[in-house]
Amino acid sequence: MPTAYFGTLAYTVVPGDSLYTIAHKYNSTIANILKFNSISNPNRIFPGQKIIIPLSPPEAIIYTVKFGDTLYGIARRYGTSIKNLIQFNYLVKPFIIYPGQQLVVTASLK
Repeated sequence: MPTAYFGTLAYTVVPGDSLYTIAHKYNSTIANILKFNSISNPNRIFPGQKIIIPLSPPEAIIYTVKFGDTLYGIARRYGTSIKNLIQFNYLVKPFIIYPGQQLVVTASLK
């Protein structure tokens, strides 16, 4: 678990929900919801299912990785650190990011 922890929200899936709509609604990411709940298939959520949503800090930005992006480049662009990107997004070595992936971006911790 990362050292930067901003809380969680218990959520019950309702008909019509997708991980995308849930993540968007609560300023989280699909990747973090999947990891936090040990869900292996993002297309297999169902009404009535209870999930935990890891919450991002209020000043966070959700950034969608583009082809050619690097953690260094994203950190530099948003004035944060690679360490924060790793912590806020529960990334594990080898810290690979891919186009379309959503990352929580926030200012450096003091």
